[in-house]
Amino acid sequence: MDVHDALRAICSTNEGYCWYCDRKLPAAEEAISTGWEVKRIEGERVASIILICPGCRRLKAELGEEGLLRNLSELTSRIPF
Repeated sequence: MDVHDALRAICSTNEGYCWYCDRKLPAAEEAISTGWEVKRIEGERVASIILICPGCRRLKAELGEEGLLRNLSELTSRIPF
């Protein structure tokens, strides 16, 4: 999968969000230049595409997926509803 082509296609819908933190996907050229990632997740019936923003990508590289999820959980638990 060509990540740049995938980002351009997804950005054209104005609907993309980071899988982890729900950050809104910016315009295509900004998404490409800042390092948004597109991942294909194979499922039983269909494959899914997820987007990962640069911040979550960095945290995932440093902390691993469990650490990233724990970190996000701690941050969101402090948000008053």
